[in-house]
Amino acid sequence: MANPETPAEIAAKLDAERAKLLAACADMPRAKMEQPFGDGGWSVKDVLAHVAMAETVNVQFARMMIARDEPLQLHEFAAEFPDFPGAFELDKFNAWMTERWRAKSLDEIFAALNATRADTLAWLATLTPAQLERTGAHAVWGKQSVKGMFRILVIHDKFHRGDIEKRKA
Repeated sequence: MANPETPAEIAAKLDAERAKLLAACADMPRAKMEQPFGDGGWSVKDVLAHVAMAETVNVQFARMMIARDEPLQLHEFAAEFPDFPGAFELDKFNAWMTERWRAKSLDEIFAALNATRADTLAWLATLTPAQLERTGAHAVWGKQSVKGMFRILVIHDKFHRGDIEKRKA
């Protein structure tokens, strides 16, 4: 299923990649999951928190694509997060949001991953073909459709699964 098109096909791809992400850390000791990687880098817990947070934000943007004509992600999120310090840049935003999630326990992070994905899949199931084609400007990926935002979630899980697998060594 290289390019899933229907909500059911997209959901299957999202489920498959999330299962791989979770399997990558299933046998990792909890203490190791909370240990920063390298010199002050993110821990596996931080990576998982980032994945949950990023899904929430990307789905929020996809919802904006349906509600508004051609929204601009950075513009929209600068307004959504007025307490963000300084100029709004995606990498800084990701670091800032992940720092805010550090206070959560590992169990809370896993619960957030599951709840966020459940919310995403429930919303996805309600979308029409026309809604999947609505567009907006993503900060990194440029012009995207709602369907493209779901592809980004799959790619994002896959990318960070690689990060987790590196930390297992």
